[in-house]
Formats: sequence, structure tokens, C-alpha cells
Amino acid sequence: MGYVIMGAVIGAFVAVVFTIAKKDSKERDEMVSKLSEEQKERLMSTEVEAVEKNAWVQEAMVAKMTEKGSKYDLRLLWYNKTLGNNEHNTITIADTSVTKAEKEEHDIQVGSFVKLYIAPEKTVGSVKVVF
Repeated sequence: MGYVIMGAVIGAFVAVVFTIAKKDSKERDEMVSKLSEEQKERLMSTEVEAVEKNAWVQEAMVAKMTEKGSKYDLRLLWYNKTLGNNEHNTITIADTSVTKAEKEEHDIQVGSFVKLYIAPEKTVGSVKVVF
């Protein structure tokens, strides 16, 4: 009986992960389809600047911005030239946030291009906007 329950829990977890991944993929495809050719070209031609071992900075575009208290959650589009995963050489999504003061100081809006720090091996601060 324990194996059946464990199997059901694992199956439910896999279903939730699959559903979230499918939703993100659909949202990404929708955002990318709304980009102009100039925006796509700018993202695809961005230079990747290594800043430390397994971390880099590159340009990204703000695709979605949601106010959450004292900060803004950002959904960014960036071109994956570095990670050898299933999204290599595609425009993909990164999520991060900035404070209201940073948003105002740097005039960040939907459609703005920002510098994105990416460190996939870090658990905290692995994706952030740098100024």
C-alpha cells in the first residue's frame, strides 16, 4: 500500500512540474512572437561577458513587470548562447526583481534592455539585473 501512495505522490509531482513547464513555454512563445525583428536581433547578437567562474553578464529585455509591494518582479527575455540545455540558442525567460528605487533611477519599463547577471550554479542571486 505504501508503494501505491508513494507512486501517486510522485506522479502528482511530475504532473505539476510538466504543467508549469508547459505554461512557461507557452508564455515564452507568446512573448517572443510579439518581439520586433530588431528586438530579436539585438537579443541574439548580445555579447556574453564572463565575470567569474560559471557566471556571466549579457543583455536582456524586460517583457513583463509586476509591482509587488516595495519591488517589481521582472520577466526578462534573453538569448541563451551559453547553457547547453534544451533552450540553447533560443530566446528564453529569466525571472528576477528590482526595487522601486532602482526601477525609477534607471527608468526600467516593459521593452527596456538591461544587463542580466546569470550564475546557474548559485542557489541565491543566480539571476539579477546589474547596473
